[in-house]
Amino acid sequence: MSTIKIPHRASRSAGAEVRDFRRSLRALEREIELSLASQTDCCGVTSAQCHILLELEASGSSSVGELAEALELDPSTMSRSADSLVKAGLVSRADDPANRRRQILDLSSEGKKKADYINSVCDDYYRGILEGAGAERGPSLTDTVAYLGAAIREKRKAGCACSPDEDAGRSKACS
Repeated sequence: MSTIKIPHRASRSAGAEVRDFRRSLRALEREIELSLASQTDCCGVTSAQCHILLELEASGSSSVGELAEALELDPSTMSRSADSLVKAGLVSRADDPANRRRQILDLSSEGKKKADYINSVCDDYYRGILEGAGAERGPSLTDTVAYLGAAIREKRKAGCACSPDEDAGRSKACS
């Protein structure tokens, strides 16, 4: 893998730094979307289905509501996505004996195989990225991405900083 080159930026104003950061995030978002699309295509599932399978693989049996909360999806959206995985034979759905209104989802044996395959493909892909970053940068990159995800999630949950007047016609993402 070739060495990744980041453009050197001379000292710049705080406003320019924020704009550069936002530009870099948009580029990262596009790359992630393209990577996920190609990875999930080769695994035969959609991105949403992939996230559900991997969440079930990591957490074990979960209710539709618990999964919706973990993946920050509307419960009805989660239920429809789960239906498609049940129909594909990758997930089983059963009523909770303690609460008939609660449904429990779990990976079927085929779902476990699919999750293992997805993990294998994605681990190889991202291992190559981390190796390309170098031994000294890989661990800090992992920490930085975790921090960035948590910081963005926290800011999103706090709400957009746009005032109501500015918000007209503007995305809540404030990208």
